[in-house]
Amino acid sequence: MTSIDQRSADELRRLQEAAVWRVRLTEDGVGSSEAFETWRADAGNAAAFDEIDEPWRRMGEEGASPEAISARVGALQRARRSGRRRWRARSGIWKAVAAIGVIGLLLGAFVGWRWTDARPLVYETGMGERRVVQLADGSTVSLDSSSEVRVRYSADARQLSLERGQARFEVAHDTGRPFTVRAGDQIVVATGTAFNIDMLGPEVLVTLLDGRITVMNVPVDTAESAPRSGRASGSAIPAEQPSSASVNLTPGQQIVIRPATIAEVKPVSASRATAWETGQLVFEDEPLSAAAARVSRYSGRRIAVEGPAADLRISGVFKAGDAGGFVDIVSRYLPVSARSESSGEITLRTTPDGV
Repeated sequence: MTSIDQRSADELRRLQEAAVWRVRLTEDGVGSSEAFETWRADAGNAAAFDEIDEPWRRMGEEGASPEAISARVGALQRARRSGRRRWRARSGIWKAVAAIGVIGLLLGAFVGWRWTDARPLVYETGMGERRVVQLADGSTVSLDSSSEVRVRYSADARQLSLERGQARFEVAHDTGRPFTVRAGDQIVVATGTAFNIDMLGPEVLVTLLDGRITVMNVPVDTAESAPRSGRASGSAIPAEQPSSASVNLTPGQQIVIRPATIAEVKPVSASRATAWETGQLVFEDEPLSAAAARVSRYSGRRIAVEGPAADLRISGVFKAGDAGGFVDIVSRYLPVSARSESSGEITLRTTPDGV
């Protein structure tokens, strides 16, 4: 693109007129008008408008973030003030310096926003907090307590990263822009669907609620590492040396991925997987260590599980954030005892006559 200071007076005039037409159409909420079409019938004017309209359109398509909206509003206000005299007059040629000002305002706002857009948007929740985030394309992310997700959208991709915690993703259908979520080493790819991801320490649980997703970088049997559908209910994929592959899930399936072990695909109740959205925690034959880690996510008191007690199994429905109630019930029905540490942490361990 030729720089502004290398343009002829005629080119600058056309660009300035194009800039003001872009602002005027936007403010009027219309895509065109009879006067605009008459002006645009000139090939030089049409080329100038396309040069102004392309970055402005991209701001509209990609810039639904607060930063992008702020940049557009600021550019509109300043460009309107610069062009107000032209809108009132029906004749006259603008000075080159005025043209440079308006064009700079429009394109400068776009360039500044693109720099901001290179940084991901970060959404997070504190202890005991839940949050629903509406994304630019209409997708939604529901964040659980103590969770964080990073979002980066572009013209051809929707890239998210779950840094910690748990989230439910409701994906707006758009085959032209794949929706991917990275959780640890795993990548979930979807176009229009609903799924839940729970990062429990080094463990990642992906549950498909609706539609179809592909989970990539899944540790599987070396002999069966080609892409395929999820395994049957409750079946682990045995192997001594896992390799990575892609696994497709169908609604009602959950894949459990642990470091250096074979992934497990099993059926799961969607209501159980998303019970956290209503403030409940539902455990069904789950290791005590995993249940304690989930309860700790909602409470200021961490619950640690030591020794053989970690492998004890627990089932039940608990209130999120009620660490004391969880410890009381576990101590009553399982062979474990609880001890409060000076740090405020609660430690669960097997009783002397426990298993």
